[in-house]
Formats: sequence, structure tokens, C-alpha cells
Amino acid sequence: MRSAIIFCCCLLAVIFGDFARARADGIQTHEATQVTSRGPLVVKTFLAGGQGPHPAIVVLHGSQGLEKYRAFYERQATQLAQAGFDAYVLNYYNEQDVACSKTVETRRANFSRRIGDWSQMVSDVVTEVLAQGPKARPVGIVGFSQGGYLGTSVASRDKRVAALVVYYGGIPAQRTAGSKHPITHMPPLLELHGDADTVVPMEKGRELVEMTRSLGQSAEMVVYPGAGHGFNHAAAIDAEQRTLEFFQKRLMGR
Repeated sequence: MRSAIIFCCCLLAVIFGDFARARADGIQTHEATQVTSRGPLVVKTFLAGGQGPHPAIVVLHGSQGLEKYRAFYERQATQLAQAGFDAYVLNYYNEQDVACSKTVETRRANFSRRIGDWSQMVSDVVTEVLAQGPKARPVGIVGFSQGGYLGTSVASRDKRVAALVVYYGGIPAQRTAGSKHPITHMPPLLELHGDADTVVPMEKGRELVEMTRSLGQSAEMVVYPGAGHGFNHAAAIDAEQRTLEFFQKRLMGR
């Protein structure tokens, strides 16, 4: 089964222009364009080495897009793959989204317009991920800032998502208790937030945690004193370790 997955990944890479590469640590990486019901997006895959099945984790970038912090997101994916997960870094922005990412105001307005399309695109990727491996393997999402809001949107409506990690994010305005479509389902949640965050105030993360608990689901919040949006080095290292441990518990049963 594993060889078949890698073969399919290689075939997709040939079709869309980037050959799969095997690294010294056994991780297979490739980048390909996936056509979804709401348009194309680019997915860079980090397949864990060794025998599976390997739980899958989707990585969602923040509002400034993938390219500015590509090295950061790919480092997250590499760490996940080294721990035995198949990681999928999504670039869900098109050219128009990139053009709208220059200021805070345009980013927020674009998120309001596009959250529905992006949520469906991520769910379509989950469908493809499950088609590539054992159907029973669990899927998690980790999202950063806007990606955390998007991950919440996806996980609240797609019950195939078994665990969610949100870095300095909260509840999308379109899904709050007073909205037309309030959230009624959530998977187990880990929220990571700095108490000095002025971009997404810590209370936004706390609201997400409390809402998740109110739905009868497990939710943990870790607050980093003095850390702002994006974290400092010490907070980032601790958060990355907690993310691994959370997914190992929720997706691997460790």
C-alpha cells in the first residue's frame, strides 16, 4: 500500500511539474496542484518514512500567505513527518488572494469573502488524502493565525477531522453563537496563544476553547506569558513539542 501511495504521488508530481524526492531521513516530499471543487491549490506533501499507516495532518498558513514564511511551515511539516505523520502544506491562496494580503484591512475583508471557498478546498484535500491511504487513518489540522480560524471552520463541519491545533486563532465571525451558522461540532482542540498578542487577542483563543468545551469536547489552552503574535523562540519551541504530543495522543493513541 505504501509503495502504491508513493507511486501515485510521483505520478501526480510528474503531471504537475515537481518530482518526488527521497530525503536522508526517509521522508518523501513532492509538490503538486490539486483541483478542488472551488478551484486549484498547491499541496506540498511530506510522507513519513517506514511502515504505516501514518496519520495525516494538514498545515494551514496565515493571512500573509505561504511564500513569506514557507521555510517555517515546511519545518513544521518536516517535524511532523519525522514523528511518523504524513504532512500536507496547503497553499490555498490564488493570485487575487495574494494581492489582497498586503494590509490587515484587506486580509480581513478577503477572509470574510473567501472562508467558504477555502473551507471546501481544505475538505476536498482531506478527501484526496484519505483516498491515498487507509480509509480509517485519522486526519488532523494545524493552523496558524488565519489558518487557525480556517482550521476551526473546516473541523467544525467536517467530522473526518479528528484533532485540531490552533496557533493564536479563534472562532470565525461567520460561525459565532449569534451568526446564521453557529458551530455545533468540534474535534479535540489544542489552542496555543501569547498573552501579549495584539493581532488576535488572547480572549479570542479562550472563546474558542470555551465554545469547544461547551459542546462536550476536550479542549486545552496553553498561554505563553509575554509572547506576542507569532511567538518568541522559547514559546515556539514549546508549542511545537506540545503540538507533536497532542497529535500523538489524539491520532496515534500514545
